Amino acid sequence: MKRRSEHLVEKRDGRTEFLRATKLARSVHCALHSVGIDEGWRALEVTATVLAGLRHRRLSLEPLGTAAGLLTTAEIAEAVQSVLVATGQAAAAVAFGAVAAERGRRRSRAGGGRGLGLEGPVPRGLGAASRRDPQE
Repeated sequence: MKRRSEHLVEKRDGRTEFLRATKLARSVHCALHSVGIDEGWRALEVTATVLAGLRHRRLSLEPLGTAAGLLTTAEIAEAVQSVLVATGQAAAAVAFGAVAAERGRRRSRAGGGRGLGLEGPVPRGLGAASRRDPQE
């Protein structure tokens, strides 16, 4: 993907970064995987549809003289959830929203800074200890 201004995203902390489609596809894949769908192609398809929809919306606003501005992470999340629901993956849309909510809670506990978000406790089931064999 070329780095163009149409792919600039304003993060929640105010930073501006280029959109990384691979990062978005990984998040969609995690949401699909959490509801039992382990198909990488489906995550790529949803991501491509989301990006095409956002691009189409941006282009439709330009002739009206409305400045589209930067994409926000909230706009991207809303688009992902809409596409997941439209493709019959409502449970994955809920999972995607739940992951975003959990990230927000971790950010607020960590003080909302630009840190890695590792200051707070590790959620149950995500730590290295949870992957160990209980009979060790």
